[in-house]
Formats: sequence, C-alpha cells, structure tokens
Amino acid sequence: MKRIYFLLFSFCLLLFVSSFAQDTAKSVPETYHYPYPHPFPEKEKKNIDSSKFFMPKLAQPTLGFGPGILTFYGDVGDKHTLAPSLSRLGYHVTFSEQVSRSLTVGARAMFGTLSANERGPRFANFQSSIRMGGLHLEYNFDNFLKKKRSADPFITTGFEYFEFLTKTDLYDASGNKYYFWSDGSIKNMSEEDPNAINAIPLARDYKYETDVRKMNGVLFGKYPERSFAVPVGVGVTLHLTPRWNFKLGATMHFTFTDYIDGITPDNKGVGKGDSKKDNFLETYFTLTFDLFNPKPPYISPLTDAEFAALAIEDTDGDGVIDWNDSCQGTPPGVAVDAKGCPLDSDGDGHPDYVDKEVNSPAGAMVDENGVAMNDSTLARNYRIWSDSTGQYAMYKDTIINPVASAGGGWSKPRESTVVYRRELVVVLGTYSKGVPPDEMGKLLSVPDVKSSMQKDSSTVYTAGNFGRLPDAEKRRDELKGAGFPGAKVMIRNKDGSFSEPTAENLAGLSEVKTTTEVKPDMKGVVYRVQLGAYSKKLSMNVFKNAGPMVEVKTEDGLYKYTSGSFSSVQDAMKHRDELAKKGYKGAFVVAYKDNKRVPVSAASGGIVQPKNETMEEPKTPKSAVDKKLVVFRVQVGAFMNEPPADMQKKFSKLPGLEKKKKSSGVNQYVAGKFGSYEEAKKFRDEVGEKYGIKDAFLVAFFKDEMISVQEAVELLK
Repeated sequence: MKRIYFLLFSFCLLLFVSSFAQDTAKSVPETYHYPYPHPFPEKEKKNIDSSKFFMPKLAQPTLGFGPGILTFYGDVGDKHTLAPSLSRLGYHVTFSEQVSRSLTVGARAMFGTLSANERGPRFANFQSSIRMGGLHLEYNFDNFLKKKRSADPFITTGFEYFEFLTKTDLYDASGNKYYFWSDGSIKNMSEEDPNAINAIPLARDYKYETDVRKMNGVLFGKYPERSFAVPVGVGVTLHLTPRWNFKLGATMHFTFTDYIDGITPDNKGVGKGDSKKDNFLETYFTLTFDLFNPKPPYISPLTDAEFAALAIEDTDGDGVIDWNDSCQGTPPGVAVDAKGCPLDSDGDGHPDYVDKEVNSPAGAMVDENGVAMNDSTLARNYRIWSDSTGQYAMYKDTIINPVASAGGGWSKPRESTVVYRRELVVVLGTYSKGVPPDEMGKLLSVPDVKSSMQKDSSTVYTAGNFGRLPDAEKRRDELKGAGFPGAKVMIRNKDGSFSEPTAENLAGLSEVKTTTEVKPDMKGVVYRVQLGAYSKKLSMNVFKNAGPMVEVKTEDGLYKYTSGSFSSVQDAMKHRDELAKKGYKGAFVVAYKDNKRVPVSAASGGIVQPKNETMEEPKTPKSAVDKKLVVFRVQVGAFMNEPPADMQKKFSKLPGLEKKKKSSGVNQYVAGKFGSYEEAKKFRDEVGEKYGIKDAFLVAFFKDEMISVQEAVELLK
C-alpha cells in the first residue's frame, strides 16, 4: 500500500510542477515547431505554442542516457524505518520512437546494484548485480493538457527481462563467521554459546563473498537467477532545446521472482520470508537527444518597430544609449563620461559620488572609502594579512589582539576572544589498498607520522598534532616541500574520522596544546624499529607496551609494523634492545632519509657496521616476536561465580587446569599450554572425548595477553 501511495504522490507532484510551465497567450507563426530555445524577453515567452514542439515522423528515434538510484523492497530490510534498504546506483540507456503526439515506444537497458541490510531478527544482508532490458510505453497526457507548455508529465509501463547475481556477507576478511547478538554487536560465536562470554567482537567488512544460490542450494535447488518484471512509473519531461530534453522519473519494477534477496517462505524459522515478490524502485534522470530532427528556422520575437525602439533605449537615463553604455545602471543625476561611466577625478577606482576623498594623491593606496592610507596603516594591514602567529584574530570584521600575560607594566590580563579548536593534523595520504614501496619510504621518512584505520577499512597517514591553524598550515607547507604535494590540514575528530578545517568546524571546538612526540626534522635521518611483516592485520594486544606504532600495508598484502621514531641510531638501538626484552627478539633498526629507506650502516656514519643488511622489503610473512611467548590453551569454561557442581567434578580430573580472573570479573578456566596449534587442537579433542567437555575451544596468548588464534598462528610463521 505504501508503494501505491508513493506513486500517486509522485504523479500529483509532477502534475503540479508541470502546471507552472503552461502558458496562455497568442501563438507564433505556424512555421515554428520547437520548444522555446532562444533568450527572448520574458513577455515574449508566452507566444510559444508547445503543441508545435514535435511533428511525429517514423525513423527519427531519440537516444537517452542517465543514472538512477535503485531501492530494494522485499523480505530483507529494516521494517522500522521508511528506508528499508541501501540505495545503490544504476545506469540506463534508452532508444525510443514517438508514434503519435501522446505515445512513445522504446527499448531500455539498465544495469546497477541492489542492496539491503536489516538489524534483526534475521540480520540478513545481500548485494545483487542487476542487468535488465525491455520494451516501454510512455504516455504524456497531450490529449488532456493545454497545448502551450514547456514540460510534459508522463506515465510509463512495459515488460522487462532481467538477470541478477546475489551474494551475501557472512564472513570477515580473516574468514570469521558473523554472529549477530541482540545488542546489535557482531561476535565470532553465537550469543547462546555457553562460552559466549569470551566472544571476540568483529566488524563487518561489507564484502559480499558468499553466493546466495550456492549457500541455499539444498533448500531451494539451483533456481534460475533471472526473471521478468513489469515497470510502472511516472515522471516529467523538460524541454531544454529543440533536440535536447531532460526527464525526471520514478519507476517501480514489479518482478516475478522472490529470490533476489535469497529469502522466501521456504526458509525455516526466524529466516522465513513472506509470499510477496521482490520489487525495487528506480528514481532517475535521463538526458535525451533527438538524433535526426533538423534545427528550426530562427524567428525573431520582435517586430521592426520594436527593434528600432530598442536600438535607441537609455535604461538608466544618463544620456548614453544602452548599446554604447559601458556602465549601465548609473544612479540618477550622476555625471558620466562618453562611455556612460561615473566620473573619477583622482583616478583611484572610486567614482566621485561615493569617494570620501575626491582629491587623493596620485598613485596613493586607498581604502574601501577612497581615502589615502599612511605608512603606519599600510604596515598594520600588512601584519594582519601576513599574520601566521595568531597575533591578530578576526571576528565579525573586528580585529582583536590576543591576550597578554600580566606583568611588565600590565596590572591585569587584557581581554581577548578565545576560539576553541579540535586537534589539527596534516593528512599525508589515504590508502584503501597496499602502499607502494616508494610511497612507503616517504611516509616512514616523516618523523611524526601516524596511521589510523577508518570505518571504510582505508588507512589515513597523518603528521603532527596541532592546536592552532597557523601551526598546522606551517607544517603542511613544510611537508609539501618535502615531497607531499597533496598534504592538507584536517581536523581529527574524537571518533578518528577527519573533517575539513572550515570556520564552522573550527568554531566552538576545544583548543588543544600543540605537541609532537619527536622533532619533525625532515632533512635528517629517521630511525625506526621494525617488528616484522605479517599476512594478517594484528590487534594492538600483540604490541602492547611496544611504544608508538605505525602500521603500513604493502602492495604484497603484508602488514608491516614499526615502533618509535628517533633522530639518533643510539636511541633506536636502545629501543630495539628494550623491545627484545619484552618479547620482540627479531626486532631490527631501519633508517629513512630523503623519502626513502637507506642502509643503517651508511646513515649512522659508521657507528653501525654492515652485517648482512638487506634493503629489500619482505615478500613473505616474517615475525619478530619470541615464539616461546606464544601459547595455545584450551578454554573449558567461564563463569561469573563458581562453576556448577557437575562442571567442578569434570574440572577436578582435568590436568593442568588454571583459573584466570578477567577484568570483567569473569573466571576463565583454561587447561594445557602448547607451542603449536596442532598439539593444542589434539588436546582439545581429548578434553571433549575423555572428560566430557564437548564445548571446549582453543584460545591463544602472547605474553599472557589474550589474542585471537589466527593472530597466534600468524606470529608463529
């Protein structure tokens, strides 16, 4: 029912809009057959009769193309909002022929993407690629509307054939299956799992990797991913020129299939769908071009007498006709020169009638009132213009000096305007894929570079941490000169996202102290300690207490981690030794200079002697951690209080049982301690078979910090 209301509302709205374009005046000569294409006076626009816009002739087709928004209506969708699905882009081309004044037939091809998600209870999601083609009929109500108009409302219908390929997002990039909990979070195990307290949070990667038809093969069989549809739509055509038209429309495609989203009445339990077919709405615009219609002859809207009167018209009454007037609109009574421009006696660019000093010295610089400025005023204005220190603040065209500290002759602080700002940083680049080697060298050559992951899985690299815009802009200019032409100042928000430093975004934000962890010397050597390269992204639990980390994903898909930033090789080596004591035995020092990696032996001036040093970036995973600190264990239970009696009985027989008190207050019970995944897996199976704890599962630790099993396997490579 809501769809019907939407279509009726859209149709009424289009009729209302088109009514403004209907004109009611005399017609032009019969030889003019096109929409009004020329910049005639507004009063003459009413002479055009749109009934002569088009003379239907066969074999004179119209080609159209344009984008649209596709919105899905089916089983999958959030029923609690008015937008039950994600709107995605689609594109279409049309080839049409007008067979009468009211009716157009045509062929139409469209391709795009349908997508939808829902928060519950099924937490279903899908994305489907659509390819569609069909025949359409369009009716423009010419028989009922006034003939003098520049816009045509229309309705359309037809018959279509389409194919679709539907996929769903069930796993993250590491292969973990999503389990949606009632609180809206996503974990790596079911909420009903007895060990759900130890579930690890996941984040959807929105990569639709699972083919729905293959996934539901047992339930539905190999159903055809193609069907037919009947489109029903409304729109309006705006006549731009004799051969170009612009269409706005909305079409509901009523399909004959219920398989687009993979949810049907055959689904079981909470995943069961209704018996309605899957439909989708297309809102679009189309630019059409008449391929063969000839250009009409030009017909002047003016008579000879009207044209003669226009040739001698003087609109502003300054005695200079409009054809020769270079400054039309001069106020009444103002003296003008031969070109119709107001007199300017002193030649300062300010006409005498607004100049407050009509005899300014020749060549003098004047203000906005035409008054000559002295040297002190010019010097003050220059200081304001070139201010990079915050000495002057502009607020509603008023210059306010900053606050001065009490003392030295001041008895009290001066008043000032305080502007609160959020943290400012210089963005060096954003990468959604791997960083090329040459760009990696540039990024790691920046002493104060930081990396931050965004919600769309891209990584943003920034430099500095500033509380004032001039400081950030100065740093930006330095970085541009150091090989980052795209460097720009941005605001880093509390959630890690970035905003443009507009006046609106800067106003009212808290000022932060300008700090940098290292001196940003772009001309010196930057030493870092590398902690390996890994095929999977690692959590910060792996690098806890390892210092400030920078993560870089290489073109080979490896994740490279470096710690710290030092200007001397001695400090870098000291940091490396400290990290070795913390479990990162394979950590090593790397050096960067002039936007590229250089040998540490050469950069240190002989302090470090060359010893099997290679400059090649690793092509395969290389771990830097002490593998003895990576252990696998078997978790047999987790309880807020003491375990039930039957579990205590099982635990009493279990060798090597250990209770760990977690920060949440939960008691975690683990057994065994293994250095390899295979041994731990074997022990887990034994726990289930021999001791009757069927729901036992593997957990992993690095330096007593719990990490994922996948991370543990990665660290052991």
